[in-house]
Amino acid sequence: MKPLYFLYFFIYYGFKVAESGLAIALQVVRGSRGEDGMLIEYQSTLKKGWRVVLLFNLISMTPGSMSIDINQEGNTILVHLLNRSDHKDFLKVTGKIETLLSKAL
Repeated sequence: MKPLYFLYFFIYYGFKVAESGLAIALQVVRGSRGEDGMLIEYQSTLKKGWRVVLLFNLISMTPGSMSIDINQEGNTILVHLLNRSDHKDFLKVTGKIETLLSKAL
C-alpha cells in the first residue's frame, strides 16, 4: 500500500509545484514585486526529525513559499509566503502533502 501512497504523493506534489510555478510566473509578468508577503508558523504532525526536514525542503521547493526555520522541538516550521492571500490554500495543500508523506514513509 505504501508504494501507492508514494506514487500519489509524487503526482500530487508535482502537480502543485507546476501549478504554483505558473501562478508565480503570471504574477511576475503582471509586475508584482512581492510586497504582500507574510510569515506563518506551520505546525507539523510528523514525529521523526528527518520527516520534518523533508517537509521543510518540500515547502521550499514549491514556488511562492520558503521555509526559514524549524523550532527546537522540531514540530513547527517558520514559512515565508509570497502572497498573504495564499495563506489558507498553503495550509490546505501542505496538510495534504504532510498526510501523504506520513502514509508513504
